[in-house]
Amino acid sequence: MTGAPAVEVILGIDPGLTCTGWGVVTRQGSRFMYVDSGRLRTKSVLPMAERLSYLFEEISAVCVKYSVTRGAVEAGYVGTGALSALKLGQARAAAVLAIQQSVGHVLDLSPREVKLAVTGNGASSKQQVSYMVGQMLGLEFDRGEEDISDALAIAIAATSTRTTRALLAGA
Repeated sequence: MTGAPAVEVILGIDPGLTCTGWGVVTRQGSRFMYVDSGRLRTKSVLPMAERLSYLFEEISAVCVKYSVTRGAVEAGYVGTGALSALKLGQARAAAVLAIQQSVGHVLDLSPREVKLAVTGNGASSKQQVSYMVGQMLGLEFDRGEEDISDALAIAIAATSTRTTRALLAGA
């Protein structure tokens, strides 16, 4: 006799140096439940080391608070210049290390993988992703909450990585 499927607690991170979105969902079988989400904001006047330390510490605290069993960070979008890419990379590194040290492994998911997993279309708009995340979790997002809906989408996509990567390989 088998019991109920284990409950996974998944953390998704939409990284950014100024604003990092995070979202935690649980998954039991094929059912997702919203747990919590938020933003981590850093001030540009602070030294880089302090900003990165803050992101690391806060993400580590989220992992501990919710007993996260799986974590994923969105792979960076590079399109605004070298300095922006460098800052994003540093914020991603802080998030990756925090999850790695807390959980033992972390997934890197491309924006296309996340969109495909959540909407079925790797070229979906942010609005389509936000809408589908809202439908899956029973939430509504206001304008300006894309970092939170993206983080929740990343958490959801982290549970179907193998399927998503197989679909992308065939695309």
